[in-house]
Amino acid sequence: MSDSHLWVPKADGLGEHEDRGSRFLSVVFHMPDDETFQNRLLQVKNEHSKARHWCWAWRMRGAYRFFDDGEPGGTAGRPMLQVLDGSGLDEVAAICVRYFGGVKLGTGGLARAYGGATARAIDVTPRFEVVPQVVLAMTLPFDLLGLRDELTAKFTSMQLAGDYTDAGWQGEVTLAAPEAGAFQRFLCDRSSNRARCEPLS
Repeated sequence: MSDSHLWVPKADGLGEHEDRGSRFLSVVFHMPDDETFQNRLLQVKNEHSKARHWCWAWRMRGAYRFFDDGEPGGTAGRPMLQVLDGSGLDEVAAICVRYFGGVKLGTGGLARAYGGATARAIDVTPRFEVVPQVVLAMTLPFDLLGLRDELTAKFTSMQLAGDYTDAGWQGEVTLAAPEAGAFQRFLCDRSSNRARCEPLS
């Protein structure tokens, strides 16, 4: 995972758009993997079994896909994807169902409807920031074990896992990736280069 922070949906967002009798219901949700998406799509189809179309779009770590489900090409999935692209979210998916009202809306009307319902869902989708983590291998001599308390106080995201050896303490440090450089410099300075700390390959 890269050092850049990642914003993802914290919970579902729901949006609705109506036009000339047709109802468009959109749900935006967190999609960490394809299995999550497929399960959710099946759930939405079961919940809205009488809908005419189940269109969708998703973007996840640089990949993306969209599907018009029988609507004219480019009028459903693509406008939904454009909304997701502009949201600042990753690992995000949208599914929009249409209940047909008996009047054709034209390509422009469809694009506005699918995009609009998805935009309303995005507007109410809570989000949270995922900070990438790194794991470092660390070794401390016995006379430097007190550094663990200093490190814990200074680097609040840090987690330690390890055990004592004949020479001191050896284990792994997990912390936020943006803090890794400062962590290593601090450890080197405070231990006069006697403590070892290297990224795990």
